[in-house]
Amino acid sequence: MEIIRHNTGKDAGHISVLHTIRTMEIGETWDAPESDVVVEYARNACSRYSYISGRAYTVNAPKDREGIIRITRTK
Repeated sequence: MEIIRHNTGKDAGHISVLHTIRTMEIGETWDAPESDVVVEYARNACSRYSYISGRAYTVNAPKDREGIIRITRTK
């Protein structure tokens, strides 16, 4: 997995969730801080990309993880 950042536009320098999840292999997990990734956006990006690519992801952000979002590629 490779963390990809936007190069241009208003989000330049921020993490691109879509481009990052594209680089994930089956069984790979990405722990992203909520300060870098919005959980609702991550869920939406994973859902939409799953629909068009056939890949599957889980997105978890439990309270006890203290601001860490866990994204796992499952298929």
